[in-house]
Amino acid sequence: MNAPHGNTAQPIGPRPSVWPGFPPAAMVALMIGLLAACTLLVIALRNHRRASMYLAFALAAVLLVFNAVYFAINRVRRGWYPVEFSHISYFVMAVSVVLGIKKLLSLAGYCSMLTGLGYILAGVVSPVSLLTTSFSAGELAISVIRHQAMWLCGLLIFLNVGKFRMRDVWIALTGIALMIGFSMLVYYGLVYPGFDEGERETMQIVAIVQGNILQYITHRPLPLIARIATSAGIGLAVVGTVVLYHVVNVRINAARRKKHARIGVKDEDYQIGLLPFLVKVLKYKGIIKRSRKSAKRGEYYNCGVL
Repeated sequence: MNAPHGNTAQPIGPRPSVWPGFPPAAMVALMIGLLAACTLLVIALRNHRRASMYLAFALAAVLLVFNAVYFAINRVRRGWYPVEFSHISYFVMAVSVVLGIKKLLSLAGYCSMLTGLGYILAGVVSPVSLLTTSFSAGELAISVIRHQAMWLCGLLIFLNVGKFRMRDVWIALTGIALMIGFSMLVYYGLVYPGFDEGERETMQIVAIVQGNILQYITHRPLPLIARIATSAGIGLAVVGTVVLYHVVNVRINAARRKKHARIGVKDEDYQIGLLPFLVKVLKYKGIIKRSRKSAKRGEYYNCGVL
């Protein structure tokens, strides 16, 4: 899902490292160190939902602007398109958080965590592949920072910000299916018909859907039954982890509400984003009125927060 642009078909061995003098062990240490730092930061903010939301919003805004400019420039210069699951995740997460679309937060958080963790694990398991198949040293640095930021933002949503409901699991599953469907349309030339044929054939999400992803380990074609089993296994794993993702979040928030009730702290229930802020402005100007249900629950639109 997270292979670098423009070089996925090249062999690992013959190419020199894009970071000369930087050993693979150091790459592993870098990935684990940044992962630990991001995770500890989220844990430190576990009782500070407002701060967590502002941090997630800031990260999402920066990633949205950066990736929009990044792909716009590189589409012209190098013919790069946002076609992989990870590429689409950048925008799904960023747009959902920046706009403050509460129903999409579970999809945004899951995809962000999956994208970030997938890349980090790739760097830990096969650091040589990152050091020798990346487009350049600068691109590798961008990828490391971007995916660590995706992990941080996704974990903030999952542990500190999001308040998911089990009945909304279908939203995340449908969103993932649509993202995969978009990548398949690209693969078959129905979207981005000018996309390079060689790049299209090395799309990681296509290898996963077709059950060929294990060929990166076996280095030989897999029999049909193995491909079907691989594709089905990954599909079931995604569905299972999405459900588990919601279950854990629901239990975390239930425990948090119980703790707050016990110590007499008001449970924070608001959402940062441009849409909540717009609603707040419209309510302030009297263009729209607060519903009785909203008033009864005490949900106030304050400084762009629901």
